[in-house]
Amino acid sequence: MTAQQIRESFLKYFEKHGHIRKASSSLLPDNDPSVLLTTAGMQQFKPYFLAERDPIKDLGGKRMTTVQKCFRTSDIDEIGDTSHLTFFEMLGNFSFGDYWKTETIDMAWEFLTKTLGLDKNRLWVTVFAGEGSIPRDQEAEVAWKKHLPAERIVHCGRKDNFWGPPGKSGSCGPSSEIHWQLVDDPKGKPNESPEFIEIWNLVFTEYKMDEAGTLTPLPQKNIDTGMGLERLAMVVQGKTHVYETDLYVPIIAATEQIEGFGDSENPTETARRLRIIADHIRGATFLLADGVQFSNKDQGYILRRIVRRAADQFLRSDANLLPLADAVIEHFGAAYPELHANSTNIHERMRGELMQYKKVLDVDVMGLVKKMRKGNDVVSEVEPATGPSHILLTPDEAFILFTTHGISLDRLARLGFGFERTAVEERITAHQEQSRAGAEKKFGGHGLSDEAMATSDMPEADKKKITRLHTATHLLHAALRQILGPEVKQMGSDITPERLRFDFTFHRKLTDEEKLAIEMLVNQKINDDLPVSWKMMKLEEALESGAMAFFREKYPPEVKVYSVGDFSKELCGGPHVTHTSEVGPFKLTAEQSIGSGLRRVKGGVT
Repeated sequence: MTAQQIRESFLKYFEKHGHIRKASSSLLPDNDPSVLLTTAGMQQFKPYFLAERDPIKDLGGKRMTTVQKCFRTSDIDEIGDTSHLTFFEMLGNFSFGDYWKTETIDMAWEFLTKTLGLDKNRLWVTVFAGEGSIPRDQEAEVAWKKHLPAERIVHCGRKDNFWGPPGKSGSCGPSSEIHWQLVDDPKGKPNESPEFIEIWNLVFTEYKMDEAGTLTPLPQKNIDTGMGLERLAMVVQGKTHVYETDLYVPIIAATEQIEGFGDSENPTETARRLRIIADHIRGATFLLADGVQFSNKDQGYILRRIVRRAADQFLRSDANLLPLADAVIEHFGAAYPELHANSTNIHERMRGELMQYKKVLDVDVMGLVKKMRKGNDVVSEVEPATGPSHILLTPDEAFILFTTHGISLDRLARLGFGFERTAVEERITAHQEQSRAGAEKKFGGHGLSDEAMATSDMPEADKKKITRLHTATHLLHAALRQILGPEVKQMGSDITPERLRFDFTFHRKLTDEEKLAIEMLVNQKINDDLPVSWKMMKLEEALESGAMAFFREKYPPEVKVYSVGDFSKELCGGPHVTHTSEVGPFKLTAEQSIGSGLRRVKGGVT
C-alpha cells in the first residue's frame, strides 16, 4: 500500500464514521504567536476545543478528519538518524464535545487491524497511570481490554501519557499511545525500549492549561488524535525505518544523481547525509510553498538553516538542489496542490538562497577570525588563529560569524572551530527577541491608535500627515499584493510625518515597471475617492472575511477592521482618513533589500 493510499484510506474510514474531511492548514499558524510553525493537527481547531466557536455553524459538524502538514524543530540536530524528522504528515480525527474514549479506541483498533490489516499481536498500548491530582485513566484501560490482553496495556505517567498544549497554553489531557512491536520477542516495553515504535497518539482533551501551567476542566470533552504517516507507512510497507518508504525514496534517488554528492568511504556516513538532505529539502519545499521567506529570524531562520545544512552535505559549493525540490513537488503535488501552484516561487527563492550561500561557503573564515581578533583584548583568552583545528571561538565571535556573515554553527563546527554552542544560541535568541521588540507597531509604526491620536500632544499638522500616510500604507499593501502576488506579506511598517516605510516578503528586486504600476494603482484608488470605514468584529470572523493581519501580532478576541472600499481590508487600530481623496498624490521614493527575501519601500504624499 502506497503512502497516498494510506492517506486516502484513513480519510475515507473516518468519513464513513461521520467525520468531515478538512484540508491541511498552512505551516504558518494563523494568529497563534505561541508557536512559530504548525506542529499538530489540532492547531487549526483550537477555538472548537476550547468551546469558543460553534463547530456545527462554522464547520458543519462536531467530527473532523485531516492529514495535516507539521514541522517540529525540537529534534532538528538529530536529523540524519533513522527516526527523526522535521516535516511530517499527521493523520488525525477530532471530536468537539461529541464521542469520547471508548468510541475513539474502537475506531482506532478497527482502522489498524481491519482496514490496514495490521497484525494485532504486534500492537501494544499505553494509558495514563495517574499523577498528582489527575486520576488514572480507567476508562481507556477498560476500553482497550476488549481488544488486547492486560500484559500489552502499559501504564505510564504524565511525561509519556499526557499531551499538550502545543504552545504555552491551550487544551490538553491524558493520552493513550498505540505502539508497534518491531521484533518477534521483545524484552522491554513501549516507551522504554527501541523494540517498539509509537504510531498513534489518542489524546482525550478535557483540561485547559494556562501559561502558568494551571489546569482547569474544559466546558466539553474532546478527542484529538495524531498518527504520523511516515511511521505508519514504514509499518504497512514492512520497512526498517521511515527513509525506506515511498515518501522518501524518490527524493533520495534524485539526491544520488546530483553532481557533487559523491560517495563516502563510510556507508553509514553516506546514508546519514542522504537522510539529512531528504528531510531538509522536503521540509524546505513545503515551507516555501506556504510562504515562509529566508531570513535570520523566526520561521525564516529555520528555513535558512535546513536548506544550508542540506547544501553542506555536498562536496562542492555550487551543488544544484533544485531537482530535489522538483522531486518533492512531483511526488507530493497531488496531495498538496499548493506545491505546483507555487513551484516558480519555490525555485526562484531556493535558487537565490543557494547562490547567496555559495558566497558564504567560499568565504575565508580564517581571515574573518583574524580580522576580528586584531587588537581586540576581549578575545585574548582564546587560542590564537593558527588553523581551524586549533581555534576555540568565543560565543561573541561565533555569533558575529553567524549573524553578520551567515556562516552556520554547523559549518563552523565542520570546519574545526570549537565554541560553546549553548552560549552562542542564547545570543542568537536574544538578538531575535530584540529584533522583534523593535519591530514596528501594528498601528503603522507611529504607535498611535484612533483613541491615542485624539489625546496626543502631537502638532495637528503632523497628526493629519500621519493619518494620510497611514491610509496610503494600506493602499500600498494591497497594491503590492495585487501587482506582485500573494507572496507579499507585511513584515513591518513605520510612519513619520515626512514619509511611510513598509517592509514585506518578496524574493527579488522590483523592476521599474512594477514600481510604476504599484504607484499608479495607489494613485488610482486615491483618485477613486473610495470610502474608508471600520467595524468591530470577532477575530475569527475578521480573518475568515479576508482581512489582512500582521502575523507577528497577537490580537484580542475582538478587533477593529478597516476597509478601503473593496480594495483593502486590514486589522488595524487607525487612524485613517474618511475618503481616499484626502490622502493626496502618492509617490514611491525608494525600494531596497533588507535581507534575503525581504524588501523595503518608502513613499510620501504631497
